Amino acid sequence: MQSKFDKSKIWGLSVVLMLAWMGLAAGTALSAEKLAIGTVYPGNMTDNEVYPALMYFKSLLEEKTGGAYDVEIFPGGQLGSEVEVTRECQDGTTVQMSIASSGAFSSFYKKYQAIVAPFLFPDRFTAWAFFDSDYFADFMNELPAIGLRYLGTMDDGGGFVVLTNSLRPVNAAADFKGMRVRTEENPAHMAIMNAMGASAVPMAWGEVPTALATKTAHAQFNAPSIISWAKLWETQKYVTFLNHIYNTTTWVVNEKWFKAQSPQNQQALVEAARAAIIYSRGIAAHLSELAVEESKKHGMEFNHIKPENMAELKKLAEGGYRKWAVDEFGLKAELLDSVQNEVARIQKDLGDSLMTRYGK
Repeated sequence: MQSKFDKSKIWGLSVVLMLAWMGLAAGTALSAEKLAIGTVYPGNMTDNEVYPALMYFKSLLEEKTGGAYDVEIFPGGQLGSEVEVTRECQDGTTVQMSIASSGAFSSFYKKYQAIVAPFLFPDRFTAWAFFDSDYFADFMNELPAIGLRYLGTMDDGGGFVVLTNSLRPVNAAADFKGMRVRTEENPAHMAIMNAMGASAVPMAWGEVPTALATKTAHAQFNAPSIISWAKLWETQKYVTFLNHIYNTTTWVVNEKWFKAQSPQNQQALVEAARAAIIYSRGIAAHLSELAVEESKKHGMEFNHIKPENMAELKKLAEGGYRKWAVDEFGLKAELLDSVQNEVARIQKDLGDSLMTRYGK
């Protein structure tokens, strides 16, 4: 009898403890802070760098804070365009974080057009160091005034763009003559292409397939992964590693919401975001290389431009861009010089430090 009584007591206590644990778990879930993130990128892990990075961020944040946040990712433009989602992020009611491409983000932060300068970065290594630098953190420190806080920069599709066209290989400025190049509806991109000798044709992406098929536009530029995703080999034959634009996406969080978090959770949010940024860059570069190989299998011809011809294109593009940026858009020439000087300094420092560390 005694053993049966003891067993029943133990069983009853176990039930009570289990119910208590379930109640505690439910309470934790109910008290978790909502964190909604909106992006236009697809919600899968294999064709873009943004969604995998956000999933990694979600996992890291849960680990660092013990499940203090209920992170909801809304991919594929479920919550609207990049501009619409970033506006919602400014408000902070329905979305606390957003990811916006350089063109969209420039509509919120005018200075960002200085980062759209042509041929700004010589390689990804320098670009990454620039976007992770104290200089760039200071460059973005005006965002709280418009309700946003900067978390980091991802490479949009691999960073550097390639030029595709249906006319001829582009090896020099002369090859742009008579070529109609589709650009985003971004006056900086238009000024750059016109300066290099092409005719810029601005249009939304939804119009591009028909425009290329009908030769309304002969060419377009984007990350290599876009060639694969959009099957541009159906209308385009030639691909040039022009690398004149470094495409980025900017990750921001609502300033008021961020400041309302505990100091410990603020640090966890920043640490998880920064780790996810690094994670995204490898994915973007990998997808870019995969797209190049796939495009070659579909008959597309790739070419690099000789250094002397690239120098000519760079001079033309920089002249056209600077005239637009200063005379029409209103950026200060000193700001453009400051950005370019910092990139040059970082490139030199990286080269020097690498040889000091590994080339002894």
